[in-house]
Amino acid sequence: MNSNILAHGFGRLSQWQGRSGRFYAMASQNLEQFAMDQADLFLLAKGSHVLWVGSSDDLVADPMSRSRFRLAIACADRVFRVLSTDVVERMTMIWDLEGAEPLHGAQAA
Repeated sequence: MNSNILAHGFGRLSQWQGRSGRFYAMASQNLEQFAMDQADLFLLAKGSHVLWVGSSDDLVADPMSRSRFRLAIACADRVFRVLSTDVVERMTMIWDLEGAEPLHGAQAA
């Protein structure tokens, strides 16, 4: 799994904990080469502060998400792809991740 992530331009694995206490595995991506792939869920952050969570579908369908994304991409210093996304739980995951924090000791560099 780690080699597949690295082969597709993603970096180290990182664990974040959502508002609910649920843990999320994420793969870091180079912010300067950041490009969204269809329905994948991404998290933009500055340090450990989450600025935006969503997908390219959100940018197309939701003007508020698009506005928040533009602000986030201007300030972000990190971007992560959420490794497991359940389509049914997607909206709950976005809410949960908006209040997420990285786990200490498992933070991507």
